[in-house]
Amino acid sequence: MKNDLCEADTRFDTHDNDFTNKPTASCANKYDTRSVGTHEAEHLFGLKDISGAHSSLTMYENSTLRSAKTRTLGKEEDR
Repeated sequence: MKNDLCEADTRFDTHDNDFTNKPTASCANKYDTRSVGTHEAEHLFGLKDISGAHSSLTMYENSTLRSAKTRTLGKEEDR
C-alpha cells in the first residue's frame, strides 16, 4: 500500500468562474462542472494537458464554455 492513492483534493475554480451542470448556448460564460471534474480527475491518474487542434478532447489545456462534450475520455470521433 506504499504507493496507493488514498485521497486527493482538486481545486476547480481559481478565478471566480461560473459553473453549470446543464450547459446550453444560453449559459454565457459558464463551464460544465462534469467536464472540468473529469479533466481534473485525470490529472490525478497522471494524464497531462494537451494542446493544438484537440479542443474537443477531455485533456485539452483549456475548458470550453457552454459545452459538455469533454465529460468522457472517448475518442474525438465518437462524440
